[in-house]
Amino acid sequence: MMRLKTYAGLSLIATLAIIYHAFSSRGQFYPAMVYLSTSKINLVLLLNMGLVVMCILWQLTKKIFLGSLREAEVERLNEQSWREVMEILFAITIFRQDFSVTFLSMVTTLLLIKALHWLAQKRVEYIETTPSVPKLSHIRIVSFMGFLLLIDSLFLYNSVKYLIETRKPSVSLFFAFEYMILATTTVSTLVKYVFYVSDMLMDGQWEKKAVYTFYLELIRDLLHLTMYMCFFLVIFMNYGVPLHLIRELYETFRNFKIRVADYIRYRKIASNMNDRFPDATPEELTSSDATCIICREEMITAKKLICGHIFHVHCLRSWLERQNTCPTCRALVVPSENGTSVTGSSADIHQQGKIYSL
Repeated sequence: MMRLKTYAGLSLIATLAIIYHAFSSRGQFYPAMVYLSTSKINLVLLLNMGLVVMCILWQLTKKIFLGSLREAEVERLNEQSWREVMEILFAITIFRQDFSVTFLSMVTTLLLIKALHWLAQKRVEYIETTPSVPKLSHIRIVSFMGFLLLIDSLFLYNSVKYLIETRKPSVSLFFAFEYMILATTTVSTLVKYVFYVSDMLMDGQWEKKAVYTFYLELIRDLLHLTMYMCFFLVIFMNYGVPLHLIRELYETFRNFKIRVADYIRYRKIASNMNDRFPDATPEELTSSDATCIICREEMITAKKLICGHIFHVHCLRSWLERQNTCPTCRALVVPSENGTSVTGSSADIHQQGKIYSL
């Protein structure tokens, strides 16, 4: 922070010096402005001052909505920044015909706004895993996400408006796509946060939270995959192969494929949980620890997995929405498509025991 203050102070002094020199040497406003906009040294110093102003506004926004950053948030910011800079450099090569000072300013603004989105997502993850969060933190993060959504909407509106007015492909395609991705991500994060608050108000007893969260992430990934594919095709037809999109398109497709596979797997297991997993007998509840390790509450009725561990039926259902393994021993709940049921012969059960021991 001190380095930024020092750099900002030196930049301000240099900017005031060239402005004073321009007006004192030219005498009038218009010649001074022409001199400032045509001299390369003056232009570099003015652009540098503009960058400093944007960084100060970014720091001020971060301070108001987030306060001090945690170490994990700083690491996330550093990791994402380097990767994003490389992708932006690839994007610049595609839109090199539109390269200008305005384009550089818009790219810098986009990077700073993306950084705020990364911090917002990381802060929401932190709040969701923290037992006691002050009320002020909830107000700040909700206000922050609302602020980000407003910024995304304004930039998206301006980009789409310019495309409609010009009726030709331009760099506004790139910015419209980026802010559309940011806006949908912000909405997804905000809705996920609403789910968390709702579950907190129900003392953590909202059984449908995991289901709704799963559907939310599935819809978000589907929207992102659709947008990436459309943008890829548009850029390919007008500019060539968008190299900066290949990795993001692949990762989005892979994430969506994994979520669909998880959804199919979960529906297959959840549809016949009562038949697939037998009820634990009172003797089994008495002989073992009657505390469900998922919710840490005592069990009166429970379901037993093939590996022998027992859990609340609603806890097990919630767990299977995210994992296909036993919470205790990590054995596969459904080891294979052709696996036998629990009520099969002793030879089959013995064979399943071998599978779990692997």
